Amino acid sequence: MKKIILMFSFCMLSAAFLFAQHSAVMLNMDVVIGNRPPAPNELRMMKAEENSHPNVAKAMHGIERSMKFLHDAPDDFGGHKAQAESDLRQAYVSLRKALYFRLYDGH
Repeated sequence: MKKIILMFSFCMLSAAFLFAQHSAVMLNMDVVIGNRPPAPNELRMMKAEENSHPNVAKAMHGIERSMKFLHDAPDDFGGHKAQAESDLRQAYVSLRKALYFRLYDGH
C-alpha cells in the first residue's frame, strides 16, 4: 500500500512539475498580437526570439515605423490610408505570430 501511495505521489508531483514548466514557457496570445504589454519574463523570452531571428525582427520593427509614419500623414488619401493602416497592422500581427510561434504554441 505504501508503494502505491508513494508511486501515486511521485506521478502527481511529476505531472505538476511538467505542467508548471510547460505553462511557464507559454506566451499569452494577447501579448503576441499586441493587445497587452509583456510581463518582464515574457519580454525576456520575446527578446531572445528576436535575437535568434534578426531579419524577422527588423521587418517587424520596420512595419511599426511605417504604421507610425502613415498614421501621422496629414491626409486620408481618399480612404486608402485607412486600408493601408489595416493591411500594415495585419502584416505586423502575422510577423509577431511567426516570430513568437514557439513561445505561444509550446514548440
